[in-house]
Amino acid sequence: MSIWRSIGKKLAQVPTADAKNVARQRLLVATALGAACFTLIAGQVVNLSTVDTSGKRHHRATAEVQERGKILDRNGRVLATSLPAYLLYADPAEIMNPYEATLKLSEILPGMTEEGIFSKLTQKGRYAELSWRVSPATYAKALENGVVGVYGKKRITRFYPQKEEAAHVIGVVNKDSQGLAGIEAGMNTVLAKGEDVHLSVDIAVQAILRKEIEEQMAKFEAIGGAGVVLDVKTGELLALASLPQYDANHFGSADDNAKFNRATKGTYELGSTFKILNTAMALESRTFDITDKIDVVSPLRVGRFPIRDYHPEKKPLNVAEVMVVSSNIGSARMADEMGADLQKKYLGSLGLLSRLELEVPEVASPQIPTIWRRANVMTISYGHGISVTPTHLAAAIATTVGNGTRVHPSLIKGGVKKDFDEQVFSAETVGAIRATMRRVVNHKRGTGKKANAKGYVVGGKTGTSEKHKVGGYDKKLNIASFAATFPAHDPRYVVVVMVDEPKGQKFSHGFSTGGWVAAPAVRRFITRAAPLLNVAPVDEKSPEIRQLLAVDLPQLDAEKRHASF
Repeated sequence: MSIWRSIGKKLAQVPTADAKNVARQRLLVATALGAACFTLIAGQVVNLSTVDTSGKRHHRATAEVQERGKILDRNGRVLATSLPAYLLYADPAEIMNPYEATLKLSEILPGMTEEGIFSKLTQKGRYAELSWRVSPATYAKALENGVVGVYGKKRITRFYPQKEEAAHVIGVVNKDSQGLAGIEAGMNTVLAKGEDVHLSVDIAVQAILRKEIEEQMAKFEAIGGAGVVLDVKTGELLALASLPQYDANHFGSADDNAKFNRATKGTYELGSTFKILNTAMALESRTFDITDKIDVVSPLRVGRFPIRDYHPEKKPLNVAEVMVVSSNIGSARMADEMGADLQKKYLGSLGLLSRLELEVPEVASPQIPTIWRRANVMTISYGHGISVTPTHLAAAIATTVGNGTRVHPSLIKGGVKKDFDEQVFSAETVGAIRATMRRVVNHKRGTGKKANAKGYVVGGKTGTSEKHKVGGYDKKLNIASFAATFPAHDPRYVVVVMVDEPKGQKFSHGFSTGGWVAAPAVRRFITRAAPLLNVAPVDEKSPEIRQLLAVDLPQLDAEKRHASF
C-alpha cells in the first residue's frame, strides 16, 4: 500500500450533507453518461458547469478546434484521424478532501502518480490541468467517482491507429491540434480545413521494410537505420522508414533519438553507392566508354593522402568492372579525368546539392565542400566528402536507372507534377548502368551478391563508409548501405537501406560492410514486398533479359578471386 493510500485512509473525512447532495447529482448524470459512452462509438457526454482559468463559471463547453482531415495511405488505410476527447481539470478551491480525491483519481489516471495528482489538487488558483486528453469513457469514470471540483472540457484529439508504423512520415500535432512534425506539419493548412490527405506510402510495404531493417540492426547491434522505397516512374515514396521509431500517440515521451528522421533529416556519407552515379557521369559526359580500361594497379595519392582498394587488383579494369568490384582507385581516376565542373553539374542535376522539396519539414540540405578541390572530386566519386540523406540517394538513383529524367520524390499519392522533364542521362547511359548494377549482384566478384532475390533481377551497389570524428574518421564506426533497383532490365522501384554503426559479428567474419549488413535486408524486402508492388518473378536467363543486361567483363570473368562484401 502506497503512503498516499495510507494517508488518505487516515485523513479522508465524511463529506458534508451539501457535498453529498452535489455528489449524488453528479453520479446521476454520470450514470446516464456512462451508458452513452458504451453504446455510441463517439459517446455524447452531458456537459456540466465548468470553470475556466479565471475562475468564472460558464455552461456547455464545446469542441475547441475544428476536426482535422484524415491522413490515409495510398490504399485508403487510416493513418491519422480525429476523435472526441476531454481535457480533465480541477478547481482546487472546490476540492474538499484532496487525499480522498487523489485516491479516486489515481485509479482512472494511471499515467499520473498519486503525488503528482495531490500536488495539482492542492496548488493555488482555480485551475489545475490533470490530463489534456482522456477518452469519454475515462471522463465518465471521473464523474462516477463523485469528486466535487473535477471537470471536463470537450475537445477533439488526434489518434494514430498505426502507432509506430510510419510515425516519422505521419508526424504529430500539439494540444491545439496544429501540426508539429511530418505530414501533420507539412500539410497542416490542408488538414486544418478538414480535407483528407492521401499519402503515396503503402503501410503494408512500409511494415515489411521496417521489419527487415530492424532485423539487421539487431543482428549487427546497430544504433539506427533508415530505408526508402521509391517508384521510379512517378517519384512516389512507397515506404520511408527511420529507426528507432516512436509511438505517434505518445510523442511527448519519446526520446530525441527516436524522433529524429534518419531517412530525410539525417545526412550521411553513403560510400560506394555513389559509384553508380560516378559511372553514369563518366559515360554521359563521354569522358569514358564502358569498355575503356582504367589503371587500378598503380598507387594513387591526392596530396599526402593515399587512395586504396580493399582488394588490390593485378590488372587494369574496364569502367563496368571498376563498379562491379567497387574499386576506389578506378572511380577516383575516372572522376579526376572528368573534373570538378562536370561533377558539380551532374550532382546538381541529380538534386544532390540542394534540399529536397518534400511534404514534411524534416528535410536536410546536403553537406558539400565549400571549395571543390581535386581531392574532393576524387573522394566524392566513391561517396566520401559529401553527405546526403537516404532519400536524396534514392531519387538520384531512380533518375539514373529510369528513363534518365530527373525524379522528384514525393510523399503524396500521384507524385509531383512538373511542367517539364529535365533530361540528365541518355538511354545509352541508363542501359549501361542497369546492366552494371545487375552484375554487381550476380557476378562471382560482385560486392552485392547477398541482395540477389531470385526471380526479381535485382541490380544494386554496396556502400561502406567510416563515420566522422574530430580530426578525421573513426575506423570502428561504419555506415553500411545498399542501393538497389528491381527488376534491373525494366526498373520499377529503387530501394535504399542504411544501417548506422553496425558491429562486426562472428557469422560475418567480423565484417560490418554494406554487403553483409544492408544487402540481405534488401533481398528479403524485395522477396516479401514484390507481390504487393505488382512485380512478378521472371526467368532471369531468358534471352531477352540477358540481352538487355549484357555488359563486357573480360578481366573479372578470367579471375577466380572473390571479393569480400
